[in-house]
Amino acid sequence: MPERVSGTRRHGWDLFLTGFAMLLLTALMGDLAAALTTGTGAPAPPRATGPRDTPTPPRGIALNEPDRFEPPVASRAWKSIVLHHSATSQGNVASIDAVHRKQKDRSGNPWLGIGYHFVVGNGQQMADGEIQPTFRWIRQLAGAHAGSRDFNESGIGVCLIGNFDERAPTAKQVAAVRELLRALARHYAIPRERIFRHLDIQATLCPGRLFPWDQAVAGLPLEPKGS
Repeated sequence: MPERVSGTRRHGWDLFLTGFAMLLLTALMGDLAAALTTGTGAPAPPRATGPRDTPTPPRGIALNEPDRFEPPVASRAWKSIVLHHSATSQGNVASIDAVHRKQKDRSGNPWLGIGYHFVVGNGQQMADGEIQPTFRWIRQLAGAHAGSRDFNESGIGVCLIGNFDERAPTAKQVAAVRELLRALARHYAIPRERIFRHLDIQATLCPGRLFPWDQAVAGLPLEPKGS
């Protein structure tokens, strides 16, 4: 006659089976979740880091990147650089563009838009020290900034926002224009003697009596690259 199983032993056996079943169910649910995640039944791999995960760089031009100022089209034969101020306390590419579109050349034709190739902000409507290329630089068009055909055709026009007859440019503006001049001079073999203030080529006070000329051109090569 088989031995009878006591109620206590049977109860313990039932608890064991219930616990085992729950463990098995938990494991199966975990495998199912992994399969739904990856479609393969394997645990999901770590998410790869790609360009979309890279922090958005600040606006403007990063001065420490080589050839950052190189245009997207074939370059003109640039021979000089001309520095200007906007003669306004604030501004940006769009505001100067709006004003310049109202100008006309000697033949009575309206300007295409902003006459400069680069604009350097002062913290008012542009970030302080921010450098923005204009459509003339991007498309490598002649400028409309120097009052001289030769300098417009072969001179890169750089405008710093501010009225430098009233207040000197900010430290960040000076640092930015120094880096811009250095990069352009190096890339286009422009010696220091071919970098001008607007007043050097036309009867004007631009870029203002407080513009730190010596500081802006300090360290630039006197001779063109390769001479």
